[in-house]
Amino acid sequence: MTNRFMTATMLVATLVMCGAWPAIAAQGRSPCPPPPKLEASSTSVDTKTALDLATRILGKINIDANFKSTRDSIFKDNPRADQAAIVLTMANTLCEMIWSDTTLSGGEKATRFQAMMQDMLSRALGPAPIARTDAPKRSRFDGWGDRIVLAAADPLPRQLVELNEPVFKLPETQTGFLRDPPFYVTDANKYFVIVGSAQSRKEGLSLMNRFKAKAPQYDFALYGPYGDNPYFGVMMASWVPRDVAAEALRLAHRDVVPDAYLWACRSTGERC
Repeated sequence: MTNRFMTATMLVATLVMCGAWPAIAAQGRSPCPPPPKLEASSTSVDTKTALDLATRILGKINIDANFKSTRDSIFKDNPRADQAAIVLTMANTLCEMIWSDTTLSGGEKATRFQAMMQDMLSRALGPAPIARTDAPKRSRFDGWGDRIVLAAADPLPRQLVELNEPVFKLPETQTGFLRDPPFYVTDANKYFVIVGSAQSRKEGLSLMNRFKAKAPQYDFALYGPYGDNPYFGVMMASWVPRDVAAEALRLAHRDVVPDAYLWACRSTGERC
């Protein structure tokens, strides 16, 4: 997955969403990403434990801390937690810390915000999809549209840079068989179900579409060559826990191909 960081030269002092900076500033509201919307009844114990830990850590650190290292230590200690919920919680809190720091100028806030979000949203290195039979939802700030505008803090001159795409893509809680690469590889998100392979992208796309036609109740993803493997792989499950992979494998054997198999990352941490 390609991250869209630093796609325009920073002309700016701070961030506004879709040109709404004057209104936001006037009302004293920050342009920070919203915290996750969690239901107490459906949030797992693992996620609640990780959120409690994140809250305690965030209460002690300052804006000069190593945010990525802090994030990854939480994931390492809580491998089954919802990583998207942790990332959104941390991004919201850290942004508010940066926003409320009166010792920083507008430009310094914008620079720190960009760096913090890049740390928070950096994904683990590993196999990446190049095509899918479904269309993944595009994350955005709720109610804020899909563009970000950067504006100078000084009223004159007011320099605006409107980007054609968001500077970053907010994560969403992952469910189902096909999931995005995680922020940190754990034993709870390192499994794949492979239903076929091909020597070229064209052959892989054709194979993926044939599987979709044969079993339209499922979706499939084509992954590019990874590591020492020169082949393209068609996945029915990606970046899932072992129990989810086992269920996908059972269904693949029944409905797709009898020789589907399980594959897992060799390691955990920042890379597969």
